[in-house]
Amino acid sequence: MATGGAGSSQDRAAALLRSFSTEVVPHELSIRPAAETSRRGFVESIDFDVHESEQYLEFTKAHESGQRSERAFLTLRWSLPIAVGFATGVIGSGIDFFIAKLTVLRFRALKSLISVGCDPGILALVHVAMCVSLAAVAGMLVCFVSPLAAGSGIPEVKCRLNGVGQPSVVTPKTLVAKTVGILFSVASGLPCGKEGPLIHSGSILGALASRVGARFAFPQYDWEIETRDLITCGAAAGVAGAFGAPIGGVLFAMEEGSSFWNVRVMLRALLCASVSSLVLNFFLVGFDSLYGFGSLGALGALTFGSFFGSGTASYHIWELPIFLVLGVFGGLLGASFNALNVPLTRWRMRCVGPRGFPRFLEVLAVTACISTAVFLVPLCFGMCYVTDVSDSGKAGTPFISCDPDRGGSPSFADTLGLFVTPSEDSIKVLFHDPTKLHNGLLAVFGALYFIVACWTYGLGVPSGLFVPSLLIGSVMGRVVGQLVQPMARGGGIASPGTYALIGAAASLAGMARITISVVVILVESTGNIQCALPLLFTVTVSKWVGDLFNEGIYDIHIGLKSVPLLPAFPEQHMDISRAADVMVRNLVVFNRVEKLQSLLDALEGCPHNGFPVVQPGTQQLCGMVSRDVLLHCLVQGQAVPGLFQAGLAVERNDPTTPGGLLPYLRPRPKVSEEPNWPSMEEVKAALGSPEAMGSQYLDLGPYVNSAAFVVREEATLRRAYCLFRTMGLRHLPVVGKDNCLRGLITRHELILATHDTRSA
Repeated sequence: MATGGAGSSQDRAAALLRSFSTEVVPHELSIRPAAETSRRGFVESIDFDVHESEQYLEFTKAHESGQRSERAFLTLRWSLPIAVGFATGVIGSGIDFFIAKLTVLRFRALKSLISVGCDPGILALVHVAMCVSLAAVAGMLVCFVSPLAAGSGIPEVKCRLNGVGQPSVVTPKTLVAKTVGILFSVASGLPCGKEGPLIHSGSILGALASRVGARFAFPQYDWEIETRDLITCGAAAGVAGAFGAPIGGVLFAMEEGSSFWNVRVMLRALLCASVSSLVLNFFLVGFDSLYGFGSLGALGALTFGSFFGSGTASYHIWELPIFLVLGVFGGLLGASFNALNVPLTRWRMRCVGPRGFPRFLEVLAVTACISTAVFLVPLCFGMCYVTDVSDSGKAGTPFISCDPDRGGSPSFADTLGLFVTPSEDSIKVLFHDPTKLHNGLLAVFGALYFIVACWTYGLGVPSGLFVPSLLIGSVMGRVVGQLVQPMARGGGIASPGTYALIGAAASLAGMARITISVVVILVESTGNIQCALPLLFTVTVSKWVGDLFNEGIYDIHIGLKSVPLLPAFPEQHMDISRAADVMVRNLVVFNRVEKLQSLLDALEGCPHNGFPVVQPGTQQLCGMVSRDVLLHCLVQGQAVPGLFQAGLAVERNDPTTPGGLLPYLRPRPKVSEEPNWPSMEEVKAALGSPEAMGSQYLDLGPYVNSAAFVVREEATLRRAYCLFRTMGLRHLPVVGKDNCLRGLITRHELILATHDTRSA
C-alpha cells in the first residue's frame, strides 16, 4: 500500500508513464488524485457505450437464455414510463391546484382591505409584503437547499441528455425544491411559468425510476441508456402535464431535449406523455365544478381556452403576410430578450453567486420592485381594484377585473386588469376576450412585462420562460390584430385573439428557437387546428430572424455556464481538420498484462475515467478499460484464486491467465450523479501492503472493451465528431494504419475544436 502523500503518488505515476512506449508521448501528472476529484462537484461526461468485454459477453450469454427474465425486463421497460407519466401528471395537477389556491388567498386579502376602504398606500404595502413573502419561500429553497432548482431546468436536462452529468441535477432534493418552489414563485406574481420546472421535475422522476429498476429489479444491467431514455420520457411528460399536450411534449423532447432519438424512445415518450396528460385532464376538469371528475373530453381541459364555436379562428389569404411580419417581430423580440439577459446573467454569476444570502436578498429585492411596479403603474392611468374573486376559473383561479368608474371605459379597465391578473389568465384574456382592449395600455403592459420577465429569468427561484414569452407575444399579436380589424371590409378574417395566438408562438420561437413543438403545443392546448399552417410559417420565420443575431435562450445559458454541450451538427470547418490534429497524445496507457502497483499508482495519480490497453512492444490497441472496472477488479481480485499472478512476464504473448475469471462486476446502483466506483481507500485496504502486491500482475484482457469504437488518424474531424456524438461516447481512441494507438479524443477536444472553428 502506498504510504506517501499525493505528491509521491504522482511521482510514481509519472515514472510509470515514462516506462511506456514512445508511440504515445507521456507527460508529467500535475492534477489532483482521483480520490479527491471524484468527491467534488465537477461536470462528468457520461459514456452511453456498452462496455463489451469478454467478461460482460459471457455474462450476457448466460442470462439471455432465460425468456422469463427477458419478458420481465421488457415489462419493466414499458411500466416505468407509465409510472413516470402518472407521477408527473399528479405533480402537474397539484401545482395547478395549489398555485390557484395561493393566488386566491392573496387576492381575497386585497379584496377584504378594499371593502373596508383601506388607503391605497397601505394596500400597496400589503400587496408587496405578500408577494415578497411568497417569493421568499421559493428563494430559500433555491439559495439554501438546491441551487440547481433555480430557473426552468431545461438547460440542465438538455445537457444531461447530451451526455454531461452534473451533480444534483436529477436528485430527489432538487425535485422537492423545484416542485414546491414553483408554487410560491408563480403565486408571488413574478413573471414566470410552471412549464419549464415541470419538465425538469418529470426528468427527475424518470431518473429516479431508472434508479429504482437498477437497484431492486435488474441491478446486473447497465442502466445508463435506460436512464437517458426515461429522462427523455419525463421531459415529454412534463410538457404534457403543463399544457395537456402529449404530442407536443414528445416533439419538444425530440426537438429541444434529447440528443439520441429512435422509434422505441418515441413510443415510450408518447406513452409517458399520454398518461401524464390523462391524469392532468382528469384532475383539471374535476376541479371545475361545471364538469366534475371523469369528463375527460370537456373543453375545460384546454389550457388556454377553446377557439371552438367562436367563429373567430378563420383567416384570409391576404393575412398570411401579416402573420409573417409577426414572425419577424417575434424573432427580433426574442433576440432582444436573449441579448439583454446575457449581461444580467454574467453580473449575477460574478457578483451574486449561485447560492447563499446575497442571492436570497436579490430575490427579495427583485420581487419587491416588480410587485411595486405592477401595483403602481395602473395607478398612473386609473385605479384598478380587485372587484371579484370567484371559483369559476381553473382550479379556483381568481377572476380579476377593474372598476370602470375608476378606469374610464370598459376596455380601459379591462386592459388595466392585465397588470394584476395571473399570467396564464392574461393569455386567455388576450386570446378570447371579445372586448377591444386599449392599444396604448397594451403596449405599456407588454413593455413592462418584457422588462420584468427578462429581469426575472435567472433569478434564484424556480421559474419557466414559456408563459412569459407567450404573454409578451400575445400582447404584440393582439395589438396588431386590433389594428388590422378596421381594414376588413367583409367577414372571414382572423380575430384579434387569433393574432394573439400567432404572436405568442412567434415570441416563444424567437426566444427558445423551438418550432414544430411550439405549434403542436398551442394547437393541442387551444384546439385551434385551423391556425396550424400560419403558426408553422410564423415560427419558422421567427427562428430564422432570431438566429441572425444570437442563439436560443437555453443554449445561451448553457454557454454561459461553460457546460461542454456537443451541438447536433459539426462545424463546416471540421472538414479540413483531421482527427490527428485534435487528439491528445499524452496518455495514461496500460499494457494488457500490468503490475498491480502500476495500476494503483496510475489510478491514484490521475482522474481519468478510461484508459487504452495495448499489446506490450507493438503498442497495438487491445481496447479500452474503464476506471470503475479496474477499481472493482482490484477490490474483488483477492477473493478469486489465481486472478493476480506473481512473476508473470509482461512481454508474454499468451493472454490467458491460469487462474479463474472474476465474475461479472455488477455496478453499484447509482443513487446520484456522482461516480459510484470504490474509493482508493477501499482499493488499498483490499490489496494489502505494497510488499504483498509488489510482484503481482493482472491480465486485463477479459475486462477490456475490445470492440471499442476507434477512428483512424487520417479521418476528418467531422467524421470523428459524428461518431463520437452519435454513439454517445466518452473516449474515442485514434489509431494508425497498423492499429497502433496514436492518441485519444474526448468531449473536451471536440469542444475546443468547435470553438476554434467558430473563432477562425
